[in-house]
Amino acid sequence: IRRLKKLMALTDSSNANEASAALARAQKLADANGITQDDIDLSDINESICDYWPVGASKPPRYMACLLQVIRDAFGVDCILLGGCGVSFYGLYNRPQLAGYTFEVLGRQLIKARRDFIKTQNKRIKTSTKTARGDKFAEGWIIAVLNKIEKLARTAHEVELAERWLEKKYTRTVTRNVRESG
Repeated sequence: IRRLKKLMALTDSSNANEASAALARAQKLADANGITQDDIDLSDINESICDYWPVGASKPPRYMACLLQVIRDAFGVDCILLGGCGVSFYGLYNRPQLAGYTFEVLGRQLIKARRDFIKTQNKRIKTSTKTARGDKFAEGWIIAVLNKIEKLARTAHEVELAERWLEKKYTRTVTRNVRESG
């Protein structure tokens, strides 16, 4: 596929003979290997799997969904939960790797800050009340992070490529509801 991309880049050459020869070789190579234009386009999408997922799989808390959304907006990537054992970030260039690393770092900081906040609560308060307050604290923590980042705008072509890649790679996906705080 890399060779095909190089040949396709040569088709934009100002030399007509070089461009036509490159196009002919690219078509011949694509036909020989059964590669379509869709395969070439989708090869630009990269994936990074982050094994860090500190919360429940069946109904993740709202604050984790918010954290994922903040990271998606910041790096211009999309993500999918992998059966409760991790998160897959996918997008163009090296953005998924950066998003995965950022999710791991911010996720650990968020969980630690939430745990520390819950410890400061009065011991006579019910556990469910402490959990609800911890969830609200975590949501506020994420809003503070959101105010410090810049969103990376994605083109319609990038979004469409990512959607096609997801349909091809993960054929069966299920939408999960989040656990609301409080």
